[in-house]
Amino acid sequence: MMENMGRMNFKLPTLFLIITLLSVGAFSLPSPGDPACRLNFSTFPYRPIGGCTNVKEKLKDWNGFPKTSCCQNVLVVFSHALAVQAYRDPSGHIFVGREQWSNCSGPFHLQPEVSVQTCGFDDFFYGSGKCSTLRLSDVDHNVVLQCSRFGSSSFGEACGGCTSAILIALDRMLHDMKVDTSDHTEKAVCLVSLIVSVIAGKTNNTSGIDDFDRCLPALAVPELVNYIKLNSNVAEALLSVTLVMIALTAVVTLITCVRKNQEQEKKPLLNKDVMATCSGLYRFSKAEIGNAINCGNIKVCLGSGRAGRVYKGMLPSGQVVAIKQIYRINTLDTFTGEIELLSRVRHPNIVCLLGYCIENWEQYLVYEYCSNGNLAQHLLRKDTVLTWDLRVKILRDCAFALKYLHNHVDGSIIHRDIKAKLSTS
Repeated sequence: MMENMGRMNFKLPTLFLIITLLSVGAFSLPSPGDPACRLNFSTFPYRPIGGCTNVKEKLKDWNGFPKTSCCQNVLVVFSHALAVQAYRDPSGHIFVGREQWSNCSGPFHLQPEVSVQTCGFDDFFYGSGKCSTLRLSDVDHNVVLQCSRFGSSSFGEACGGCTSAILIALDRMLHDMKVDTSDHTEKAVCLVSLIVSVIAGKTNNTSGIDDFDRCLPALAVPELVNYIKLNSNVAEALLSVTLVMIALTAVVTLITCVRKNQEQEKKPLLNKDVMATCSGLYRFSKAEIGNAINCGNIKVCLGSGRAGRVYKGMLPSGQVVAIKQIYRINTLDTFTGEIELLSRVRHPNIVCLLGYCIENWEQYLVYEYCSNGNLAQHLLRKDTVLTWDLRVKILRDCAFALKYLHNHVDGSIIHRDIKAKLSTS
């Protein structure tokens, strides 16, 4: 009996020591042998978004941040999960082991096209590179402070300061750790460690975290295309050929313009048929057009195209209009043709032609003004989100307008140049 108790007294402290060492070891480093994903996605769950079919991204294709909104959404979810893990782990390690990371696609079962593999995040695990072994304490705390100013200033100012701080810290980190900047994977891992550290720094204070998430896509700036180094002889030859081509193009253009002007001078300004068509339109004088465009001593250009440039104007009645100045290189047929077509068109989804001006070989068309801008401004701006209901309404309105033109009572009108035109001004 005593002998057994003696053995128990010897074994219990030893067993306790072993358990203690195992417990400490379990939290000191990410366990590469544990295949289960330890990331907790409940605090920031994944929410699927549309348009995520055939997702396939690689780290070499994006400058530190995913190009597509689908993978941007995935990286934000992972960053929150890694931040919670690092904040609760006594060791403070930012990344988890390789086998755990490869099994962390659980929250994406509703959208199987999106995963660690399809977004190119396979190497975001502990031990994949120098930055993958960082702890939260290793990251510059100034980045967290710079990204905590949302709400105290405008979103654009706060986002600009935050992204600048992240990029500056990233460059310093790559330099201090002697990371090869051409290594896209290592660079991306270092950036993710900075993003995770900012989110972890806001764990006890969630104020501004949503703004920070919405600011992250601003990091997706395309890199400059690498130029090809040429020797001096090849460069001189290419320069000579280019100058010759420019000179020939200029000569041909000059000859073409002279011929067009000569042909245009032989034509009457407006034939009787067009004048009859324009009987329902107001004919503005050049002085009226100038006063409308320069109202308030501010000349606002709304955009330009192949046929001319469009300015914002205001009539004496206070009505805001869009005034299109036809380029002189265009023939009179372009001007009269547009008048003849648009003077017969009246539809709620097509801009209305209000009047025209032709004086001293200068040609202007006066349209109703669309205060909400063109469609491309809403489609391409990052800070504007069109709901699906609004997108469907836009498509239906465009379809109604095209149907009206194609079935016009005076003959079918084919546009041939439908596009969401982006303003160049």
